[in-house]
Amino acid sequence: MKKNQFFLYLVLFIFGYDVHGQKNISLKECVDFALKNHLSNSVYENEIAIAKQKSTEALAGYLPQVSANVAFDDNLKRQVSIIPAGAFSPTEIRLQFGTQYNTTATAQLDQVIYDKSMLVGIKAAEPNNQLSLLKKEQNQDNIIYNTVASYFQVLVYVEQEKITLENEKKYRELLEILKLRLEKGVIKKTDFDRTKVSLNNIISQKSILQMNKQVALNKLKYAMGMSLDEEINVLEFPNYEALALVDKDESFQIGNLLDYRIQSNNALLQEFDVKRKQAAFLPTVSMYARYGATSLNNEFSKSVANWFDFSTIGLKVNVPIFSGYRKLSQLKQAEISLMNAKTNIQLSADNLKLSFKNSNAQLQKSQSDLGINRENLYFAKQVYESSNLEYQKGVSTLSDLLNADYSYKEAQSNYITSLISVLSSRLEFEKSKGNLKSYISQF
Repeated sequence: MKKNQFFLYLVLFIFGYDVHGQKNISLKECVDFALKNHLSNSVYENEIAIAKQKSTEALAGYLPQVSANVAFDDNLKRQVSIIPAGAFSPTEIRLQFGTQYNTTATAQLDQVIYDKSMLVGIKAAEPNNQLSLLKKEQNQDNIIYNTVASYFQVLVYVEQEKITLENEKKYRELLEILKLRLEKGVIKKTDFDRTKVSLNNIISQKSILQMNKQVALNKLKYAMGMSLDEEINVLEFPNYEALALVDKDESFQIGNLLDYRIQSNNALLQEFDVKRKQAAFLPTVSMYARYGATSLNNEFSKSVANWFDFSTIGLKVNVPIFSGYRKLSQLKQAEISLMNAKTNIQLSADNLKLSFKNSNAQLQKSQSDLGINRENLYFAKQVYESSNLEYQKGVSTLSDLLNADYSYKEAQSNYITSLISVLSSRLEFEKSKGNLKSYISQF
């Protein structure tokens, strides 16, 4: 039985699960899962499908249009025509032309020969398709960013929880020693009580951290598009500081940024809209061909018995002359929208450059803070170990030891926070460069 349990635990470990049923998942696995399973992906896939259908719709206007029509008329009371008195009769003659029942069936083909507005619409289909693809790519970048940012937030609590657990263990051991010394009358009860208070504070802090970690895990699962009922644990990085290293290349290619490319594509579509409004002032040429047959009879039972066919071909030229300023107003609106689109491109470019400069400055500051906190951690550890040794020898007080320990814990927390801050700052930096997918590939 024990052997079977051992093999079960071994299988769970190999497939990434711990013995409590929680899945251990890396950052790369989180991102891969999010890109495949986030519900927003289906929305943008549908937008791509809509764009393709719009392309077909634009092309359809220049393809032959075929329609068929069948009409049945019951002339309940036919119109009377009057031939005035004269050559044919000394009195007026009243006549009813036509039959009571008329059945007509026609088929018509219409073909556009020239319509500049339709041609512009066909040309605009390609940038519209490109826009839907860019928006999908932008959504993927947002998924990556949100997932990575949420993962880093979980890591903050994981590392802080580890420190808290180590401190809890250390204080429990210290409390056991102080308890023995108190029983022997070597220390005062206040020293024991102060240490007990510190231990209780650590336990309380641990409870808060565990709650915050669970909240952060839920946010991570939401960012990934994973069910909130899933139980997961994040995998820590073996070397945080190696991930904090950044290439000093600060080149900024605004053409690589999706926001800028989307703005440019919107401006291009607006240019096509202006051309389409201008084309509304031009003549259109089309042709048509019609074939049909009519059945005429005064008896209902024979209303579809006698058919007489007919056919027509024709050419239509529509020359717009005056539309009450409607078309001119539409053109002016499109031109103003185009000016706004071009202005938005410049505003977007300036904003993206600002984000790059700021994220670069923040990254450098985070790296500087990391170096300071690393050095502080080293010295705080030295002070704590020295104070602990002195306390063990009885040459320093418990207050000195607790103060040194407090400084050491604070230095540990600051170091972990600054380390994660560097990773978060780098995430912002890579996003401002439009380099998120290359950045995440190293994990």
